[in-house]
Amino acid sequence: MYNKAKANSTEQLTTNIYFNRCFSSTHKVIKYFLSNNNSHKFKIFISHVCANNYLEEVADYFEVEPSLNGNDYAKYCLDFCLKNNINLFVPRYNVNTLINFKEQFEQLGVKVMFIGNSATYQLLDDKLKTYEALKDTDIVAIPKTFRIRNYVDFEKAHDDITKNKSSSCLKPISGIGGDGFKQILEDMKEVDELYKTTGPTIAMDRIVRVLQNSKNVNPFIVMEYLEGDEFSIDCLGNKGELIVAIPRRKLDLYRQNIEYREDLIALAQKLTKEFSLSYLYNIQVKYHRGKAYLIEINTRMSAGIHKSCFTGVNFLDLAIKLLMGETVTTPDSIRWGFQIRTTENYEIVPNLAIP
Repeated sequence: MYNKAKANSTEQLTTNIYFNRCFSSTHKVIKYFLSNNNSHKFKIFISHVCANNYLEEVADYFEVEPSLNGNDYAKYCLDFCLKNNINLFVPRYNVNTLINFKEQFEQLGVKVMFIGNSATYQLLDDKLKTYEALKDTDIVAIPKTFRIRNYVDFEKAHDDITKNKSSSCLKPISGIGGDGFKQILEDMKEVDELYKTTGPTIAMDRIVRVLQNSKNVNPFIVMEYLEGDEFSIDCLGNKGELIVAIPRRKLDLYRQNIEYREDLIALAQKLTKEFSLSYLYNIQVKYHRGKAYLIEINTRMSAGIHKSCFTGVNFLDLAIKLLMGETVTTPDSIRWGFQIRTTENYEIVPNLAIP
């Protein structure tokens, strides 16, 4: 735990911004925000599940969180805001619970960057509920999706998907990023997993064995596997009106294209209006047989939003201004049509364990 805020105290009025358990990559968008902002003085406060050099580097104050969940964690965040005179709160973790404490944050004078109300979070955090809400609209295609609780459910779902010559995959009903996603491979046996790097795949044999030998499993999703290009769309909205959206086409683990896609920007506008979204959120779509299908709507800024900032759009700055009550409009100049490549950097530091 350390506190640069006190060490760098100044008479100039400052706005204290709190980020809870944000992605390690969030330090990049915070850096961009601070280096391209001359209108206000800000101090950054971050709490995280463990020490994190990247986040500590950009924080005026950083602390490791206690091991808490649910309402206890929400009360920790309230105490953090009170203790550190927080003005603005950009939540990432446990937001479904934090939204229920909105009035308590407001009583402390804290403006929280909630993208919607409690019902919106509950809906969008559940992929099945999201798909159900959109299935009778013409906004976006929805992949064939099934809720699985046992082997009988799985067998029916898999048969329904594969009869149209599609393959299937599984994922959690709620989750972050690609956690839990597995493409189901019918041509790979369970024993093959001993000798191959399976990554986001799973042998059909293993699913069958697990489900046939398990009486109770937490429900999960089996859905049609989408084989085309995947896009991540970083968005800023205001009460159902889209301000700016940047589509990123994912080529592989190391490369992404920033592309001007009118169809995807229009899709982002429709979804923003449908769910009355505000501030920072992310929409993921994937193409399959020439059609765009919704994967999910993330109720937070994405881990990769700093990549979209290479367009010249300072997403965090615009969202902070919006949260502070300022008028925000679509940037006049946006850079399009380039590729971002991720490279590795290494740093040598003293080994404090060596005497």
